[in-house]
Amino acid sequence: MRIFILEKGFIYKLFMFIAFSIFALVMYQGYLKGEFIYKLLFFGSIALCSFQIASIFYVIFVKREIEISIDENSVSWKIFDNKKVVKEVTIIRKTIKEVKTEIAYLTGNIYSNFAVTFILDDKQEIKLTDGLIYDFGLTKAEELTKFLLENDLGDKQDIKLTKLVKELNIDLTKEQKFTKKAGDSFYLGVISKRKKEFLSLRLQIEALYKDYTIIETNTNNAYLIKSSKNGNSFIFLKSNVFGYFIEFYKVEKIEQIKMLQEMGRQKISLL
Repeated sequence: MRIFILEKGFIYKLFMFIAFSIFALVMYQGYLKGEFIYKLLFFGSIALCSFQIASIFYVIFVKREIEISIDENSVSWKIFDNKKVVKEVTIIRKTIKEVKTEIAYLTGNIYSNFAVTFILDDKQEIKLTDGLIYDFGLTKAEELTKFLLENDLGDKQDIKLTKLVKELNIDLTKEQKFTKKAGDSFYLGVISKRKKEFLSLRLQIEALYKDYTIIETNTNNAYLIKSSKNGNSFIFLKSNVFGYFIEFYKVEKIEQIKMLQEMGRQKISLL
């Protein structure tokens, strides 16, 4: 069981209040001219400003906690406002088809929202989120994601890395890389907090594996390519809360992949 005390997010609320207030002042100029669309936007912005003010006062007096429990049969959580249960959810583990975690940001990387989505076999989606007026915060969001992965709940590739970290007893506080051969797969894990590590790993894969030209996935945290000569062979790079994970599946020759720490000055020419 884990208990998370949600952050009140005063800075975020103040930022949004100022932004909506400025927008309201701009729309007010049109409101004075009597134009309908400006009236609508003006009253809408006033409503948003009011919501931010109300939310600030609400979080001042109300402490929100989320208690999450995971066992072999179920995943459950309770949401408490000032020690009073306001919501309780229980999900049977065998009905869970997929688990997605998402951290969303606003312009300027101001923390916005964290959500865990449980997709069930019947396609029903159940969300655990910090909502509109509270924040998990980046640190707690990472802690919750790790807690889920340690209990085999999350992206399949992320779970593989989690198991590998546990099996090899990897110290997550140290930058390092580690490997393991498992059947037709060769795993490479990289523990690093460097912002350009993912880009560096992807560029090395592109440069070293010229035959892998079929791009299946190309996002800011996942890169999956397949061989043009062997359709069953792939290379999958994925980042998560622990670090970076590359799976080489049925790849004939494993080339040396370096982390930025090993490159030294070479990283300048690479990036």
